[in-house]
Amino acid sequence: MVRYGFVIDTTRCQGCSVCFSACKDEFVGNDFLPYSKSQPDTQYGYYGQSATPDGVSPGGAWVIPGQSWIKDTTVEKGTYPNVSARFVYTPCMHCDNAPCVTAAQNGGAYTRPDGIVIIDPQKSTGQTAIMDACPYGVVYWNSALNIPQKCTMCAHLIDAGSNPKCVDACPMSAITFGNLDDPNSAVSKAAKNAAALHPEYGTKPKVTYIGLP
Repeated sequence: MVRYGFVIDTTRCQGCSVCFSACKDEFVGNDFLPYSKSQPDTQYGYYGQSATPDGVSPGGAWVIPGQSWIKDTTVEKGTYPNVSARFVYTPCMHCDNAPCVTAAQNGGAYTRPDGIVIIDPQKSTGQTAIMDACPYGVVYWNSALNIPQKCTMCAHLIDAGSNPKCVDACPMSAITFGNLDDPNSAVSKAAKNAAALHPEYGTKPKVTYIGLP
């Protein structure tokens, strides 16, 4: 069987955010149906003035809340002058026990046979429960399209025989990708020394970490 996953090595990560930029480059302005609609092109807020929470300004112009399909959490340790930092980049965990799939109705979110969790950009319309169900906070709401969105593990590239964009872009080779069910794969070997982020959630994530702070 094939069960795709990531191992992210925080001891290699330098916090350069190239993975984040590569994700934006791949998905902003590009639809990859049936897996995803275009990712909104700002991370930090709203375009336009006087934006309201539902994503519409009083003047009637659409404004889109920012999204980050791989978000960064910086963990600092120590006191001056002996300070260090670790960067924990968090995409969708593509959980074996995915709360978003459980919360979805009418196939709005589902798990592919290879383990990749997909939010269907048509069937998920209006289903805020899919976003609310994610304990990691990595499902985002697109007010303009009225759909939840997240990392697809670049399923369209995997289908074409390529790696996810963030894997090839990382200059430190901090993200290992492959078949977790192949004991000879690099990701399977790396996973033996990796740990889940928030194992208490019980989601059985297919993204694990080396060197979690």
